[in-house]
Amino acid sequence: MISHASVVPAQRSGDGVPEAAAVSAVERYKEVAALAGESVERMRDADRDRVRELLERLAASQDRMADLIEQEKLAQAGVRLLWEAAVDLLWEERWMRMSPVPDPDESVPPRDQRDYLIAMDVAYQALEDTSQKRGLLFRKGSA
Repeated sequence: MISHASVVPAQRSGDGVPEAAAVSAVERYKEVAALAGESVERMRDADRDRVRELLERLAASQDRMADLIEQEKLAQAGVRLLWEAAVDLLWEERWMRMSPVPDPDESVPPRDQRDYLIAMDVAYQALEDTSQKRGLLFRKGSA
């Protein structure tokens, strides 16, 4: 059960204390106003610290985004270069229809970008190795 006792200590309210020791309302107001002022300053300090922390996190996330955008552009350029190299390797194979660079396959499960770059390089290297074995990929009349 909640008590409805006064939040003002007995010595402040004058209960059980001689009349001379009671604090006047003006003095009490000044004390409460000072406490409120101190609280506001602590809150402002905490807010400044939080703003500083959030600005640092924002700057770090913007730097990360810029890095990721640059990484994406490099990956796209690498894909285009390898695709063009593959088209050049297979140019003599007229039976094979070559298209522009295909759109990304969004159904692929997310992994580290390096895994995809390595897989792309391995696939191109396998194509190059196969093209070196002219009898497997190229027709006899195209040599």
